[in-house]
Amino acid sequence: MQIHTESGAITIAETLIVLVIGIIGLTLWAQGRLNELEMDSARAAGRAIATYSRAASAWIAENPPATSNSFNITSLQDCDDENGARYLSCSFGAKTPIKLAFDSTGKRVNFGNLKIEVSVTNSGTTGTIDFGVFRSGNDRNNDNLPDSRPDLAAVALETASKETGAGVLNFFELNFVRESVDGVEFDENEVSFNQTEVDNLARLEAHVGASLKSVPFLRLDGTNEMTDGVRFENGMRLTMDGSGLSFDGPGDVEVATTTGTLVVSTKLETPTLESDSAEFDSLTVDNANGVNGNGFDRFDQVADIVRIDGTILTLTSRITANESTISNHATELMRLDSAVASSQTNIESNRVNIALNSGTITDNSERIQSLEDEDSSRYPLCTPSKQETITQLSAAGFGIYYDNQTLSGNCSTGANCTGVDRCGDTVRGTITMTNAWRNNPVSYVARNSSNLQCASYSMNFYSRCSCVVPNPGGCK
Repeated sequence: MQIHTESGAITIAETLIVLVIGIIGLTLWAQGRLNELEMDSARAAGRAIATYSRAASAWIAENPPATSNSFNITSLQDCDDENGARYLSCSFGAKTPIKLAFDSTGKRVNFGNLKIEVSVTNSGTTGTIDFGVFRSGNDRNNDNLPDSRPDLAAVALETASKETGAGVLNFFELNFVRESVDGVEFDENEVSFNQTEVDNLARLEAHVGASLKSVPFLRLDGTNEMTDGVRFENGMRLTMDGSGLSFDGPGDVEVATTTGTLVVSTKLETPTLESDSAEFDSLTVDNANGVNGNGFDRFDQVADIVRIDGTILTLTSRITANESTISNHATELMRLDSAVASSQTNIESNRVNIALNSGTITDNSERIQSLEDEDSSRYPLCTPSKQETITQLSAAGFGIYYDNQTLSGNCSTGANCTGVDRCGDTVRGTITMTNAWRNNPVSYVARNSSNLQCASYSMNFYSRCSCVVPNPGGCK
């Protein structure tokens, strides 16, 4: 009985086999489901990338920044103002995620931490958006981040690229930061191993802007070759004309520019040319009949212009010289005017003095003549003279004297006097005299200038003086 089993019974081994097969199947299903979820997340990330990139493209096309800078979601939407610009719908916000994407700091990427690096150059305005590294699964290098996944980044790129549009407003270019594995070292034990280069194989970057080289043309007829004209609603029409291009219709064609120039490389043909003002480097008329009308024979005025230019240069040189001369003479004239005014005053003063002294001069002339004619005994020599008195007292040690005729104040011993002295010549301050001559004042005789008769005068003599208020020469 022990060697026979009952019919229909299941052994433990069979049960284990069934469980193993079930576990393997469940594991495979779970792994497949996980892969499917990762793929769905990558596709969702691609759609989010396309949404953000299209908004950035429209923003740069319609409202490009004036200078290079870094911008974020606030430039793409103004949800506080109902009339504000909304290149990105307000159904998206700063917390809208880019699934599976991590930035360089290890944080998960969302619309709020994306940066639009704008570059403004002469060739146009472009923007670059770094969407980070796609990561999922294990952490084999122990950097506390899931391993980079180029396969998931490729799914996101494919999904996003399908949503880019032709033209400028909706076009963006999405690519890997590093597209080729050439030169990338994957062995962590090698010296040249660089984890950043490995991660760049899973890093996506978008480029927006009208100046991108890969921007497609606007396809009006479905191809890049225009085989028919463009017709506008207002009746204007742009058509092919042989090897040329024709623009015709009922309206006007206007080229408006504030700083640019409309350049015609070869020639300009028009039945009628009207302009408020125009400049021509040269005027050439090839019409068989030439140019008709009064005054056209005077178009060539080169000789007159050369002559006039030469005359203007000559006159300008003369005017410049005359202006310089006038300027110099003006200064001299001002000086002469001042001198004349001063001389007029002096002349008038001299005239008055001459008038006042005329009578005195006449009287003195008569007196001098009388002195020359009369006997000298009538006008005796006046002694002792002033010089004799000064010589006599100086020899006695009293060489400092004051003439009472020329002094003001009392010049007795210890008094302050001003006037002509022998204590530094002309007194320029107040002085004090000491050691007076005991017989002061001393008399001397001099001739009176009015009647030429001898008259008595007096002087004071001192042997010492000192300065109360010093004069430049000092006291001697």
